[in-house]
Amino acid sequence: MAADYAVRFGSELADADQSDPDIEFLEAAIRGFPDGYVVDIGCGPAQVSRYLIERGRTVVGVDFATAMLAEAAKLVPQAGLVAADLMALPLRPESCAAAVASYSLHHLPKALLGVALGGLREVLSPGGILVIITHGGSGEELLDRPEGQLVLSRYQPDELADRLRSAGFTPELLRTRPPRPGEYPAEKIRITARLCGRA
Repeated sequence: MAADYAVRFGSELADADQSDPDIEFLEAAIRGFPDGYVVDIGCGPAQVSRYLIERGRTVVGVDFATAMLAEAAKLVPQAGLVAADLMALPLRPESCAAAVASYSLHHLPKALLGVALGGLREVLSPGGILVIITHGGSGEELLDRPEGQLVLSRYQPDELADRLRSAGFTPELLRTRPPRPGEYPAEKIRITARLCGRA
């Protein structure tokens, strides 16, 4: 599905109007990023990486799917790209100023979210920012697709904020919006959280 996904979403942020609420949220989030590397988690065709690079950030895109990384390399050749599993990030502790997980964490079963957040916490430096963009709702389900079954986990805004606090983050900016025509029919949650210290 990588090639079709890249056609559909590869330029979505580049084509968006600056008054778009997703763009407004990203701009507000980026203003809070400390200096340093940003990791794009589940980068897909690297549309978020390109957006960040165009705003002067140094970005490493991480994806489990090598076909997605091949599309990303064609669309955003200036991005650093790494094939890796979110559950075992090959990044040094405290090496990143920020991490963006745009429509990637919902592919994890809810039982694994805490492990994933713990891994992200390890690679972020103190004061680092985590940005999550995901589908709202509740529960999790298996979606049947031609390429196989996909997990879809959905969160209420307060639920996601609580999960972030439990992982050692302090939620800061929270925005929601209704789905647009053609999008998965669920509220969209956008949240930033800051890592202020370690246990």
